[in-house]
Amino acid sequence: MKVFEIPMVVTSLLGFFLLAAPYVPAARADFTFGEPQNLGLVINTPSYEYATTTSVDGLELYFISTAPGGYGGWDIWVSTRQNVNHPWGAPSNLGATVNSPYDECFAKLSWDGLTLYFSDIAPGTPRPSGLGGADIWMSIRATRSAPWGTPVNAGAPTNSSANDSGPSISRDGLTFVFGSDRVGGYGDFDLWMCTRPTVQDPWGAPVNLGPNVNCAYSDFGASLSADGLALFFCSDRAGGVGSYDVWMTTRTSTIAPWGPAVNLGPVVNSVSTEGPAGFSGDMTTLYFVSDRPGGFGAWDVWQTPILPVMDFNSDGMVDAADMALLVDNWGLNEPLCDIAPHAWGDGIVDEKDLRVLMELLMTPSSHASDVPCDTLLSWVGPGSADSYDVYLGTSFDDVNNATRDDPCGVLVSEGQMETTYSPDGPLEFNQTYYWRVDAVDVVVGSLDPAIYRGPVLKFTTELFAYAIQAVMATSSGISDASAGPENTVNGSGLDALDQHSIASSDMWMARPPAEGPLWIQYEFDRVYKLYELWVWNYNGQFEFLLGFGLKDMTVEYSADGVEWTSLGGVMLNQATAAATYTYNTTVDLQGAAARFVRLTVNSGYGTMGQFGLSEVRFFYIPDRSWVATP
Repeated sequence: MKVFEIPMVVTSLLGFFLLAAPYVPAARADFTFGEPQNLGLVINTPSYEYATTTSVDGLELYFISTAPGGYGGWDIWVSTRQNVNHPWGAPSNLGATVNSPYDECFAKLSWDGLTLYFSDIAPGTPRPSGLGGADIWMSIRATRSAPWGTPVNAGAPTNSSANDSGPSISRDGLTFVFGSDRVGGYGDFDLWMCTRPTVQDPWGAPVNLGPNVNCAYSDFGASLSADGLALFFCSDRAGGVGSYDVWMTTRTSTIAPWGPAVNLGPVVNSVSTEGPAGFSGDMTTLYFVSDRPGGFGAWDVWQTPILPVMDFNSDGMVDAADMALLVDNWGLNEPLCDIAPHAWGDGIVDEKDLRVLMELLMTPSSHASDVPCDTLLSWVGPGSADSYDVYLGTSFDDVNNATRDDPCGVLVSEGQMETTYSPDGPLEFNQTYYWRVDAVDVVVGSLDPAIYRGPVLKFTTELFAYAIQAVMATSSGISDASAGPENTVNGSGLDALDQHSIASSDMWMARPPAEGPLWIQYEFDRVYKLYELWVWNYNGQFEFLLGFGLKDMTVEYSADGVEWTSLGGVMLNQATAAATYTYNTTVDLQGAAARFVRLTVNSGYGTMGQFGLSEVRFFYIPDRSWVATP
């Protein structure tokens, strides 16, 4: 196998020659992919990024790159994040312990996160002490927070005198797939597999994955699913979308043969080059590498969601008819309805698939927000179910662990026939709830029914009051052009944490008019039932010395701008004169029906004759058909 200088195109990295390959049929449409997204400039650079792997919890992303700051041609880098809803942080090089003047590539993390497998590239720049050609290496750490140890050669039988690279290991640690050009293959580079009875045993002799998977072209860059039933890899065989595409093969059990390789299609693959893939820990996101348009460098890391297709009858909607099809195929190996525990299924239609379909057919849906407090819970269950058990509570652990025998205080309805549930009274405002519905079947000849556990869904109820978005500000005072009243409602100076700056251009400041009082007035797009007002007082750097902030003001409101009603005087707290300042005065607007609110200045904290505010925010109570208290 030839390997040329790095970085170059994919054929230069792996040195694969083009040979003829048989046509491979397209995959069945029992899962699909969402729109691919580039991971952006935090991860990708004008250099080359390649071969990703993530930790099971989704908080670590490892990849290889030729970006500046490394120790050799290709180095392993890692990016972390606080939780799966946060963006990836700036990557850091794994350092000289792992990386070297040689090349490190095809990084793959074990499922416990304590072993990092990778390959070198040979000939040209192999690491010393290898077995010949490219070898697989591994670095170990004692804990997730410990540093990576000095890499050691994985040894035989995974390594040989040939070129061995692109490792991937199953979650249970009993299956190891890698690429090699050793004798006994079908093409320039084949996928091979080792197994072992337990993690304490040595790896058995490598077995070629056979002609269903390998071809006369080159197959490499293995990514094995958590359950070991799906294998994604890269190939330049015929029948692809571009020169190098991502392909996959599946099997029905860990002892069954691998099925025919199928192309992932034009959503993932393109006329450009797509490289080896990796998964998120929950198998719902596919990471891959591409040089397609829209990137930031030669090769970039992209991601796409893996989505099960649940419209089994292809009528354009997911409903009770699809649930009926799933029930009709219960216990069978029917790929159409086999959508769990991962999108490609596990070879049998069972309770796992029922949970996935039910989740889509439950309302409120998973992660729904702003759900009305008088919501009705509803679902579509299997028509064969005799009844349902409903669990509802504010603790995930309680709802997840509860059973009929141990209800954990969240079994709100047992054995009901209806597919709806109305909570006793309105739910709390701005509260996260968890709920679960189990399908119950009566078993003939048994006192105990068969209970099919449903998914745990999460939703958050509506706020008691909402911020008014359309607000216009005017004032009777005299202001500089950069310090007009609009600064109090345009968000200027506020950061994501609602902390206000100390820049005067982000605030309102005015001198009283020649005649009459100084006021600032707010007009909304319609009449609202007002709840409260948040006030950020004037927050200049020298506020404690100059005292431009308001101290005492009178609040009035009007529905038409003609007839006004006073809510009386309000004392305001002084700002902190720091860029971390958040609102520190709340005004009760007493449910007033108003389109206008006027704040008249009575006094300030200083004697400069000028007065100001940083920001205000009005909240309203939406119309509701039911009565509740905050």
